[in-house]
Amino acid sequence: MNFMQTVVAGLALALLPAAGQAKTCLVLGGGGARGAAHIGVLKVLERERIPVDCITGTSMGAIAGGLYSAGYDADAVEAVLKGIDWKDMFRDDPSREELPMRRKEDELRFLGGIELGLKNGSIALPRGMIQGQKLQLLLRRLLLSTLELDNFDQLPIPFRPVATDISNGEKVVFNDGDLAMAIRASMSVPGAFAPIRYRGRLMVDGGIVDNVPIDIARELGGTRLIVVSVGEPLLPEEKLNSPFSIANQMLGTLMKRETDLQIASLDKSSDVLLIPEMGDIGSADFHRSAEAVAAGQAAAEAALPALRRYAVSEAEYAAFQQRHHRPEFDPPLIAFLDVLRGRSRTAAYVEQRLSGNVGKPLDIDQLEKDIGLAYGDGSYERITYNVEQRDGQTGLSVNPVDKGWGPNFLRFGLRLSDDFAGRNSYQLIGEVNFTGLNERGGESRNRIELGRITGLHSEYYQPFGAAGQFYVAPYLEYRAYNFPLSTDATANNALAEFRRSRGTSAVELGYTPNSGWRLSTTLETGYDEVRRRVGPPELGRGVSQTYAGLTFRATRDSLDDSGFPSRGTRLDLSQQLLLNGDDSSLSDVTRLSWDTAFSHGPNRWLLGARLHSAGGSDNLLSTFGSIGGLANLSGFTENQILANQIALGRLVYYRRLTDAEKLVSVPVYLGASLEAGGVWDSREAINREDLIGAGSVFLGIDTFLGPMFLGFGHAEGGNNSFYLSFGPLLRSDP
Repeated sequence: MNFMQTVVAGLALALLPAAGQAKTCLVLGGGGARGAAHIGVLKVLERERIPVDCITGTSMGAIAGGLYSAGYDADAVEAVLKGIDWKDMFRDDPSREELPMRRKEDELRFLGGIELGLKNGSIALPRGMIQGQKLQLLLRRLLLSTLELDNFDQLPIPFRPVATDISNGEKVVFNDGDLAMAIRASMSVPGAFAPIRYRGRLMVDGGIVDNVPIDIARELGGTRLIVVSVGEPLLPEEKLNSPFSIANQMLGTLMKRETDLQIASLDKSSDVLLIPEMGDIGSADFHRSAEAVAAGQAAAEAALPALRRYAVSEAEYAAFQQRHHRPEFDPPLIAFLDVLRGRSRTAAYVEQRLSGNVGKPLDIDQLEKDIGLAYGDGSYERITYNVEQRDGQTGLSVNPVDKGWGPNFLRFGLRLSDDFAGRNSYQLIGEVNFTGLNERGGESRNRIELGRITGLHSEYYQPFGAAGQFYVAPYLEYRAYNFPLSTDATANNALAEFRRSRGTSAVELGYTPNSGWRLSTTLETGYDEVRRRVGPPELGRGVSQTYAGLTFRATRDSLDDSGFPSRGTRLDLSQQLLLNGDDSSLSDVTRLSWDTAFSHGPNRWLLGARLHSAGGSDNLLSTFGSIGGLANLSGFTENQILANQIALGRLVYYRRLTDAEKLVSVPVYLGASLEAGGVWDSREAINREDLIGAGSVFLGIDTFLGPMFLGFGHAEGGNNSFYLSFGPLLRSDP
């Protein structure tokens, strides 16, 4: 403990009530979003000069109580609450802009999909929908000033958070240790937040055993209690209409029984019970926090005659404020980085990502960004850190924890397309990902695709470099699909149907300087084959070729969402050189895909362009590109048109119809697109007069499987299509 901390602790102890004196203890109950009412109560206590000598709290009460105990005043706690984007807080991954490029590509290919763990030869599931990564980082940031305290009695206000040991049902009351971890354990709502292992115990929300910890306040010496109960009331019978509501009601009944027993122990002559009237505000209604704060303030105002018994003089309250303040945290110079190896197979990879923080003053924003980039790799349950003193130096102790349902993962994705005119397709995608093959993040991905495209893909991915910014990825791939042959590329009068198959062996070398950029080079060799399945014999049976290729690619992706983006840009540019193995002729292919998003309120726009241009020899199958589908020359079916020269420009508009402020709300959009595009046989044949106008109207839903669209498209020339499709408007390949 340094000199200033010793002074503060001594002053706090000197100002605490002496033995035998009345001691006011604040008890803050759990209730999710309803817990914002605690702030309203704190506002009234400060206005009325009512000092608090100790605090106990559970779940949301542990957050409010912990911050207040650490020296935040009511306005500061409210500012913290207002500054939290709760929808983002309940998503463990960093924002899409900060995801690694590899994960961004996965989103475009897998549509989010479903992930299951493969552990010890069986399917495993996460212990909660939310792992609490962002919440843990937020609590650490807010409570950095408490890291060097020996126990929670040394806080400006002594504090006790309550959690539950889920393995044996015991109540766990924290009086020392890591305050941020203790609070996180206290609010691990079963089923929502995953349990957290701390001090060798697996812990969940304390509300299960003690949602209003009055007994703990008595143990702290509280002789007069101010109790705030904000638990959600039980549902009426008519709303118990699902297995989830029944299960939730059972848990609520058990919690209510314990809470009622605790409240019955109150002494009406010395204790004050506040139960804010919050109407239909639910535990997940964080967008209504301001209403909850007002309700808490109203409840305290209604109890002013009883509360004012605890008020003190201005001089006495000034003494309370003297000790109730948040110590300044001066960012230290980080002299060392210690990444713990005990709970992660890829700790060295995390060390690479965070190594840039050593030798610099602690920059919380940069550290959290680096942690987010490592976490976004997708194989971690959480990554936490501490600021520690060792041998007179300050450094970071980082604890990465691998997903408990891993280390291998099975993912599924689905794409559907139906034009309601007899042309439909599906695409089922499954991938097995073996992670942690070495401590620097090596992994193996193996993918199978069934449906419109039959595909196999197997690769080994290995990051390397001082910060893991480089990677090498050798892979094998096979793809096959059917396509029609028409008299004209843009006509729907198919003369025959051919099947194209392609096998590739390649190695990709890449550089990702940050989460927004990727530069790569791919060397590949393989074969291409086209065989007639249906059609007149005079069209020939088909052709097969071998080829070798070298591709240079640059990708910039800062879009905030892969399905319905509201800001950011995605630019994908590649140049490919191809050598025909049969006649040694050379070809080159330039591919460009560009989309930028912007928004105003619920209105969003996506402006984009696409180019595919092949030159040199025109007899190599690998030079062909495809186009067609909703907002990709609407009116044609998905990838209906094959050509060597393709151009497309489009403007897509979509407006959200559902409430974006609610924590739980299915995003539904109404939209339309305007497009102009064309296809040509050669670069010399490109002519603006051949451009085709197209457009669409659609209803879009952002589902857990990814975006789903129901729409209608029309293109000049009498090409019309109805669409029912899963899959983003964006494409992972240019």
